[in-house]
Amino acid sequence: MDLPADPLRLEAQVCFSLSAAARAMVSIYRPILEPLGLTHPQYLVMLGLWQDDRAGATTTVTGLSARLLLDPGTLSPLLKRLERQGMLERRRGSGDARVVELHLTDAGRDLRAEAEKVPAAVVAASGLDLAELEQVRDVANRVVAASGGVPAPTPS
Repeated sequence: MDLPADPLRLEAQVCFSLSAAARAMVSIYRPILEPLGLTHPQYLVMLGLWQDDRAGATTTVTGLSARLLLDPGTLSPLLKRLERQGMLERRRGSGDARVVELHLTDAGRDLRAEAEKVPAAVVAASGLDLAELEQVRDVANRVVAASGGVPAPTPS
């Protein structure tokens, strides 16, 4: 593999491009999520909860933390804020009190209908078409997998 003439040039760094792209995507999401009362990290939490709710699965803090690739200490303040907003309830597991289960409230479930508009709004605001965004997602998932993380499964 041939390296660029200056392999330390900022623009040649994959880490720089990925970091800048992540910030750019979050800035696209911010005004779209604001009317829902969600920050981007809270939106990711809600996506996991909505997905499990539709599947009839129980969401635990540990399981959600692993899926979001977030440390439980980082996830906990997000959950507390969503609980204060009335979107979810945290409960101790009935079989094991060490397990904290997350349950959507009616308000949390109802918010899903509004959130269904988010993906199309993001596509429109991004300036990329859906196929391009799917390619970006798929390559980003490969980067996560190559780094030893477990990327989200690609939808079929």
